[in-house]
Amino acid sequence: MIYELLFFISAVSALIGAIGAVRFPDFYTRVHALTMVTVGGVLVGLTTLAIQTGFSAYSAKIALIIVFLLLTSPASAHAIAHAAHISGKRPIASRDMLAEKRRGEQ
Repeated sequence: MIYELLFFISAVSALIGAIGAVRFPDFYTRVHALTMVTVGGVLVGLTTLAIQTGFSAYSAKIALIIVFLLLTSPASAHAIAHAAHISGKRPIASRDMLAEKRRGEQ
């Protein structure tokens, strides 16, 4: 029962991240949504699978995959976002837009 619940949480997290990748307005928020798919969807699913298989060679391999993803996912998302920033890709909501909105409310 608990494994089905954890796999369901993994699937829902991946679905929310995929919807965010389609619905979010700019590149940077989309990268954030896709990183959520990796962390929330894949890692919860792999952890559930490792727990379900018990202590075996498969769970050791899954643990190595989890460690690899935990180390590389944030770094790769940062590298992609940094490359987009260097190439001139600007977020839709910049600080100037937020400052103008605050001035308009006063």
